[in-house]
Amino acid sequence: MADTSKLRIPDIAIVKWRNIADLLAKLAGVPAATINIIEEDSVRVIGQKSRDSAAGDGDHISLQKGLKVYCAAVIESREKLIVPDAGKSAFWKDSEGAKAGYLAYAGVPIFQPDGEIFGSVCIFDTKPNQFDGTIVRLMEEFSEIITGHLELIAKNISLEATLKEVRTLQGLIPICAQCKKIRDDKGFWQKVEVYLEERSNARFTHGLCEDCMQKLYGKEKWFKEKDK
Repeated sequence: MADTSKLRIPDIAIVKWRNIADLLAKLAGVPAATINIIEEDSVRVIGQKSRDSAAGDGDHISLQKGLKVYCAAVIESREKLIVPDAGKSAFWKDSEGAKAGYLAYAGVPIFQPDGEIFGSVCIFDTKPNQFDGTIVRLMEEFSEIITGHLELIAKNISLEATLKEVRTLQGLIPICAQCKKIRDDKGFWQKVEVYLEERSNARFTHGLCEDCMQKLYGKEKWFKEKDK
């Protein structure tokens, strides 16, 4: 299966995930929800705020600051995190998230099919929020849906690679009627095993069929006596 940490996520999947974030924010009644993807040197953010939110550019910047600290905790711990009121938390009250105005946060990790961390699903609120258990459960379901998407994407990539290999062996293949060498697209004649190994994952081991053994050694005394 393809390595999901290096997958190019199709645009249609990104659109679906952004819709999930928008819907999640609306259902939770919060100003912001995001799906965050770990990339090589950064975290890619999908979905910045709910469609009903009146947040402006300044709020967008504040959300980015809050996201870095809250979501980083989920990704690093690989566990669900709920902060009902950062202002009353000795740990969170001086965090960048609280300073940015996001006092409540809920986030769940997203995993790749192989169990490695992929990112997180997060919701933010500018006021204290206990986050109803149904909302958190919905976030967990969304996380599992994304993991399923990743598995399908990886399988499609593997299938496309297999089909590409098959296509290279389709059509008319020029083969010598005498020596059985194959002419490649550059005009060079190659042994059958060399031609196929260069265009597939096949590897050859050599032996002799019964007809060739009879042709080569049929008159030898040791050969005639080997089956007696």
